[in-house]
Amino acid sequence: MKKILQRTSLSLLIGLAAINSTHLYADEVINETHTPTQEDQNGGFLKLGYGYKVEISPYADEVNKFSMFLNGRYQWNGLFVEAFYGANERNEGLSIGYNFYNTDNWNFDVSTIQAHGEINVGIADTGKILSQHFDNTDMIGLRATGNFEQATLQFMLAPYAMSSDYDDAFYASMWLGKSWQVKNWELHGSIGLEYRSAAMLDYYYGISAEEATEHFGPYEADAGIDVTAQVSASYPITTNILFETYFKYTDFASSINDSPVMQFASSFGDRAKERTEVGVLVSYVF
Repeated sequence: MKKILQRTSLSLLIGLAAINSTHLYADEVINETHTPTQEDQNGGFLKLGYGYKVEISPYADEVNKFSMFLNGRYQWNGLFVEAFYGANERNEGLSIGYNFYNTDNWNFDVSTIQAHGEINVGIADTGKILSQHFDNTDMIGLRATGNFEQATLQFMLAPYAMSSDYDDAFYASMWLGKSWQVKNWELHGSIGLEYRSAAMLDYYYGISAEEATEHFGPYEADAGIDVTAQVSASYPITTNILFETYFKYTDFASSINDSPVMQFASSFGDRAKERTEVGVLVSYVF
């Protein structure tokens, strides 16, 4: 049911943006993407990209291939849907929410967020199998976004999990971004902090006494903060076509890195303790 809802919302975003959005210059749309000063008005944007991406992390084998990228937002009478898939510092996937209050510089929303992604573990260790499967944790929270000329500041507090196998899930984040215009180039830098409660991290990374094996002993994860930094540059080729490149780096919380499973996973030759992502792409702005 959750996947059907996500696909329906994403289709709605693409359809509405294609029908209602006006054709802006590519560099104007970049500014809207990074500093959404019109979140309190009806309308939106949609940007589709295709390019080459390299991603190294402890969660999966190295990604080194051509990929699709999608970033978009559409709002109607306060209700909005957002999609951030790649080439974006937050990269939160699909979010649905309601913009309920605005000032000259601040927008206040109730919004969904994927606070943690799915994890699957299957390790055979001296005759015993450590097997774990954890679904996404999708949450609802309050979000405040401030826009100050070329700078954006965003806070989010999400205390409620829509569906969860554990209690006391809590997620909070803070993002600071800044853009600079150098002739036709737009340069952008951002840094973000993401806090996850002990209950959430122990659910994904803890090992109970019953699950423990000879080389993967019991482990209880504490709360922790991930730190993500990104720099990017874009150049308008035509009215609707952008050249873009970006570099993103995430330093995971120590309670994640200290997990026996994550230490084992990051020891593989094509993986690492941190997440590093580099991309070069061409995007079309609707």
